[in-house]
Amino acid sequence: MLMTREKPKIIKDQLRFFNENAALEKPDLVAPFFLEYVNKEQTAGFAWLGDREHILDYGCGTGTSIDAFFSTNPSGKNLFVGVDIADVAIQRIKQRYPNFSFYTIENNRIPQLPNGSMDGAYLLHVLHHSHEHEAIFREIYTKLRPGGKFFLSDLSSDNPIIRLFRGLYVLSPRFVTRRFSDDLVVDGAIPEKYKVDPGAVVAQLEAVGFSVKEVSYGHLFLFFFSWFDRFVPLSRFAVFRALYSALWAVEGWLLKFRFFQKNSEVFCVKCIK
Repeated sequence: MLMTREKPKIIKDQLRFFNENAALEKPDLVAPFFLEYVNKEQTAGFAWLGDREHILDYGCGTGTSIDAFFSTNPSGKNLFVGVDIADVAIQRIKQRYPNFSFYTIENNRIPQLPNGSMDGAYLLHVLHHSHEHEAIFREIYTKLRPGGKFFLSDLSSDNPIIRLFRGLYVLSPRFVTRRFSDDLVVDGAIPEKYKVDPGAVVAQLEAVGFSVKEVSYGHLFLFFFSWFDRFVPLSRFAVFRALYSALWAVEGWLLKFRFFQKNSEVFCVKCIK
């Protein structure tokens, strides 16, 4: 009798994963209440970039970041250039935003884009899927005009609760993993994630010439409640939304202290060329 080999729960080939993920239609599983929380750092960064006209989206995917940008800046006056390693994602985003320019890139370089042609750029959750971060920063720096703004948001993988549940995910049965099909998942498998050191990121940004204006942190324990809400949707009830909002405020206060910053999951950087 032949034994079938079980599919891996973690995919190490990042290019393969993101091409396959880009081809999927994603359901809406996160409750709107928690979606606001999950995106709050990103929303603040997009508001900061709102006065920029020509913006580089490095790691644009299928366009969800541009959707979110225009939700924050509804004027529609911003013009985008998007780049990604996944050709499937680029083909999809071209269909969704035919008036903007999108390119598939290799080796962190953007030869299609003239140097000094952008006055804003952002990089969202790319670093924990990539290496050679300083090369990425140098390329973005080169494409920005003097005075150009750059916003970066990524995962540090320092939060012990999230590390625990990521480890449990790969052991979970199908009825659990399918509740995360709106996330970075392909047939129950997730991509390999690399640990990112916020301090090293800041040092690399400064090494290529950026002036770092602000470093902020987010997400201690409310990610856990948003995951639990997928199975038991308590956020439908006003009393639990009020409780979660109170916890949200406590989390924001705790993140003023270095100990909790070091154990946060998300960090963000605003810098200027």
